Amino acid sequence: MVHTQRKKILRYTAEAIQELHSRNWIHIDIKPDNILVNLDGGDTKEIANAVLGDFDIAYRLEDGKALRTRHAIGNAIWRSPEGQTAVGVTKASDIYSFGLLCIYAMGGGELLLLENYQDLVRFGITPEQEVLSRHFTYFGPVPDALYRRVDDEAGCELLRDMSKIADATVESQHERRFLYWSKELGPVAQDAISQMTTLDPTTRPTIEQVLAHSWWQEG
Repeated sequence: MVHTQRKKILRYTAEAIQELHSRNWIHIDIKPDNILVNLDGGDTKEIANAVLGDFDIAYRLEDGKALRTRHAIGNAIWRSPEGQTAVGVTKASDIYSFGLLCIYAMGGGELLLLENYQDLVRFGITPEQEVLSRHFTYFGPVPDALYRRVDDEAGCELLRDMSKIADATVESQHERRFLYWSKELGPVAQDAISQMTTLDPTTRPTIEQVLAHSWWQEG
């Protein structure tokens, strides 16, 4: 699939998130499997539209309060850092997941997907631990604002432990940072995605700001 068609799918998805967020709902499970693509039926197989599906765990935010659940919900690979702790999930958490979706769509899937679940289990590593350590390696360092958002002893302990692993990794492999391996995307795409995947939930853009970014005007 060509670059422009992938961005078209992403644009439709962002507009679906905008509609959801405008009604004060969050999706919580934004991932490739939940994007349904319709083709125009012609020989060129152009994208007619794309829709965001699977609202089984979607949640309506009440009075601006963040969602807190007993266990983390949604697919671990695509969760926000706060989502991995099951505490502090908001619209900003959907934005983070959408940022990951953009990376996947633009060719970075191998950096996000977990192909070794059995190996993780064998070594006593949970998917949440693996994903957090990767994301902290890519998008770190971890800001204090993330700990304040989670504000949960067990959740913050998990974040701190994975942050230490990520910091040690970057110390010897600085090229693991998103800033380095995303250069082929171009500076405008880098800027758009880095805003969405910042580890500070309070500074992530709204979906309206995402849609207003100049990246969408690029070919």
